[in-house]
Amino acid sequence: MGGMRREDRLEFLKILTAHAQTIDVCVACATTTRELATEVARGGVPARDDLMRTIDEAERVLADLANVSQEVQRLLREVA
Repeated sequence: MGGMRREDRLEFLKILTAHAQTIDVCVACATTTRELATEVARGGVPARDDLMRTIDEAERVLADLANVSQEVQRLLREVA
């Protein structure tokens, strides 16, 4: 990457950061889904407070993803 211009390197870093954030979100989603399914499979019912925390976290993640999506769309328009 030594031959890249500073501006190109910064744009590339933005893209990699967005991908890393998306991967983190996917892992969190899969983990939460697995934990919920495991609880239900054992015949348990998740506590209301746990579900409310999950809902709050999901709302935060969806807001973050909206920002990431906007940046990815901007970069796609710029490159196309």
